[in-house]
Amino acid sequence: MIATIVDQWVPLGLGLLFCYAVWSVIFNLYFSPLAKYPGPFFARISAIPDFYWSLTGERHLWIDHNHRVYGDVIRLRPDGLLFKTPTAYRDIFNIKANVKRSAFYDMLTRHKHDQSTLTGTDPVGHDQKRRVLNTVFSEKSLRSMDPLLERHVARWCELLIDGDGSEWSAPRKMSETCDYLVLDVLCDLCFGRAVNTKEPGKNEYREIPHIIAGFLRILYPLGHFPWVNALVWLKPRGLDWLLNQLTPGPVRFLYNFVTESVERRLQMESNDEMEAKRPDMLHYLIHAKDPKTGLQGYARHALEAEAIMLTIAGSDTTSVIMAGFFFYIVRNPHAYQRLVSEIRSTFVSADEIKGGRKLLSSCPYLRACVDEAMRIAPAGPAELPRAVLPGGITIDGEYIPQGTTVGVAHWSFYRNAKYFTDPDNYRPERWIVDPAAGISADDVARARSSCFPFTAGTTSCAGKSFALLELYLTIARTLWLYDLRLLPGDTTGTGKQGQGRGIAGGQDVFCVYDSYISIRDGPMVQFRKRADPAEL
Repeated sequence: MIATIVDQWVPLGLGLLFCYAVWSVIFNLYFSPLAKYPGPFFARISAIPDFYWSLTGERHLWIDHNHRVYGDVIRLRPDGLLFKTPTAYRDIFNIKANVKRSAFYDMLTRHKHDQSTLTGTDPVGHDQKRRVLNTVFSEKSLRSMDPLLERHVARWCELLIDGDGSEWSAPRKMSETCDYLVLDVLCDLCFGRAVNTKEPGKNEYREIPHIIAGFLRILYPLGHFPWVNALVWLKPRGLDWLLNQLTPGPVRFLYNFVTESVERRLQMESNDEMEAKRPDMLHYLIHAKDPKTGLQGYARHALEAEAIMLTIAGSDTTSVIMAGFFFYIVRNPHAYQRLVSEIRSTFVSADEIKGGRKLLSSCPYLRACVDEAMRIAPAGPAELPRAVLPGGITIDGEYIPQGTTVGVAHWSFYRNAKYFTDPDNYRPERWIVDPAAGISADDVARARSSCFPFTAGTTSCAGKSFALLELYLTIARTLWLYDLRLLPGDTTGTGKQGQGRGIAGGQDVFCVYDSYISIRDGPMVQFRKRADPAEL
C-alpha cells in the first residue's frame, strides 16, 4: 500500500515541482512587471544569488560590480530593484514615499513586541515611536550630555600614548579602539552605566562589539533568504521560539546587559533616587510623551527594543566612520597636514575643544574630512530595503508596482563617478567651495545631493547631531594633542589586489565586511605627543 502511494504521488509531486520551477523562470524572465530591468541572469530568476552574496560579506561589492555592468537600475532578485541616482534616493526615502520597511527587518526582531524605530515595519507604529524619539534627541537633551562626552574623549586620548608620549606608541588597532570609546560613551549616556572598555585590563564588556558583529552575520543572510516571507509568517508561529532557543550565549549576554540596564533604570526612577535625575537617554525615554497624543511614549517591551537599537545602531555606526577616518587620514599626507594645521591654529588648548559654535563653524576642513569618511567608508555599505505599498511608486521616472523591494546601496551610490570625481580616492576638498581649486558651489551641491550618511525622510537618524559632535570632538582633540602615523608596513583592513570582487585601489581602500552594518578591521595607528604644542 505504502509502496503504491510512493510510486504514484512522489513522481507527481516532483513533476509539479519541476513545472512550477520552469514556470517561475519563464514568468520572471518574460512576464514579470520587472522583466524589462537588467541584471545577472540567475539573479533575475531566483533570489539564491542574492542570498549567497549576503553570506560572503561581499554583497556590496557584488552590487557595485553589477551597477557598473548594467547601469543605474538593476534587478538583483526576481522581486527587487536597486537604484544608483540621487533622484531615486529621494523618491524612495522622502516622507510621502509609498513604501515601508521590507520583510528583511522582521528578521532582525526577537519577537512581535521587539519593534524599535530601526526594525519596525508598520508605518503607523514607526511614526509614533519616531515622534517620541525626536523629543528625546532634542537640542536641550543633547546639550546636557556634552560634558560627559567631553570627559570620555579626554580620557580616551590619554590612553592613546605610552609613558610620557615622547616616543611613538604601540600600534592601536583603531577598529577596536574606536569601538571602546563609542561603546563607553553610549552606555554612559544611554544607561547611566560605566562599562570602561577603553581602560586597561580585562573587561567582559569589550566583547559587545564582537557580539553585535557576529549577531548581524547570522541575521543579515536570513533577511536575504529566498523565501524570507515564509520565514516572517513562521516567526510568530514557532520560529521565534526556535531562534531564541538557538541564540548563542554571547548574544544572550548582550540582551541581558540591555534588559538589566533598563530594569535598573526603571527601579531608580520608581524609587526617585537622586541618580535617576541624571539626564541620560533612558531617563528621557522613560518619561517621554507622544507630542501628538500626550500619552506615554514607550511601554516596557518597546523601551527594551529601543535600548537594543541604540546599543547596536548607536555604537557601531559611529565607530565605523571613526575607524574609516583614521584609515584614510594617515594615508593622505596632504589632508593630514591641512587638518592638523586648521585644528591647531583654531584652538589655544585641547581643553578649549568642546561642543559648540567654534568647533562647528571654525573648522570647515574638519567637517569636510568627516563628510568624506562617511562617503567612502559608509556605516552600512548595502541598501536599506523598502517594500512598495499598494498603488505603486514612481522612482526616477519609472513606475514600480506594489510588492517590489527597492533600495539604494550606499557603497556603490557614494562611488557614482557622475557625482564624485575620483570616487575611490579620499578627497575632503570635494566638500568645500574653492574656485581656485576648481570646485564650484554646484560641485559641492551635487556631491551633497548624492550622499545621505544618516538617510533621509522619516527613517533618518535621530541621533545625527550627537554622532557628528562625537566625531568632530574626538578627531579635533586627538589631532591637537598628537602626531599620528600608520604603523610602517601595515596593511590591516586593506583591500588587496585580486581579493574578492571588484575591490579597487588595493592598499588604499578600507575593506569592510557587509553585514547590514560595515564590519571592519584596522588600521594600525601610532600616536606621539606633538613636538611643541606650546608655540601654537
